[in-house]
Amino acid sequence: MAAPATLPGRQADWIEAPRNDASPDWRFLSAIVLVAGVGLWWMLGPEAHGLWTLWTTNGLASIGILIPAVSIVLTVRAWRGQRWDHRGTWWGLAICTAVLLITWLMKRQGAPLLLYRDVGLVLFPDGIRVFLYVSGVVLLFAGSKAYRAAFFPIFLLLFLNPAPVFLVNLVDLPLQYVGAHTARAFAQWIGVPLAVDDLRLMFSPALGMFIAPGCNGLRGALAMGFLTLIVGYLYRMPLWLRGAYFLSGAMLAYLLNLVRLCLLVLCYRVALNFEPLARHMETADYILGSLIFFSAAIFLFALPRKWNSLSKQHANS
Repeated sequence: MAAPATLPGRQADWIEAPRNDASPDWRFLSAIVLVAGVGLWWMLGPEAHGLWTLWTTNGLASIGILIPAVSIVLTVRAWRGQRWDHRGTWWGLAICTAVLLITWLMKRQGAPLLLYRDVGLVLFPDGIRVFLYVSGVVLLFAGSKAYRAAFFPIFLLLFLNPAPVFLVNLVDLPLQYVGAHTARAFAQWIGVPLAVDDLRLMFSPALGMFIAPGCNGLRGALAMGFLTLIVGYLYRMPLWLRGAYFLSGAMLAYLLNLVRLCLLVLCYRVALNFEPLARHMETADYILGSLIFFSAAIFLFALPRKWNSLSKQHANS
């Protein structure tokens, strides 16, 4: 297969920086930001408000508000110190054109859906279109070398909506029941009588807890999963180890949510005989969750540092 075509000399000269300069000049960065900004605004202008509403009203998807900023910061970090030849490829223009064409068709005909029983999957959600378009812009102006250097930060744009509806509908209710049954079993184990209700644990007629969707552990698992992805990238862990690290972080966060529910049952048991605590159970829940999450994060973030230290020791031996 023939090698990808490069931009003609006149355009390459327009964005070319001095060969002894290891950083892109302002014209190069401005071209990328301008073309990406105009295209993204045309694609997502009417939908940007929907994304903002999703991030600010949906606790499960709220982590998505950090994705654009994190992607930009990590991209600048990846390109800093790189030597630039500024030889873009026409494949980038082809990708941008295809994405814009798909968006135009979606605006006229509606988003294509893949339906299976009661689950509907949007084939070209915002994250995929943004990822492909930004990828095309970088390939067009900077070429494959710069794209490979910034692939992970651009890849994060896929998760502008980290909790798509089909995923939430698939796992939300089962995880709620797992949390409720775990808390109920722990309450019975410590001898606390409970009223019969699948998702509601009543310790007294006026004191009880409801295992709401936000208590199913999915929010903490998503947050910890993204943190481990970024930390694994920053420490340059091998791809297979990065995947195992991500899965371990998400699973640990979910299991610790079950621990949080059990500790909350203990707090309710104490609150039965201590009225001041009964009036502040919501605050106690936030404190327990924060302490458990940050303790787990400190433990997980220490693992890449330990791996990095062992790798250096092995390389020096």
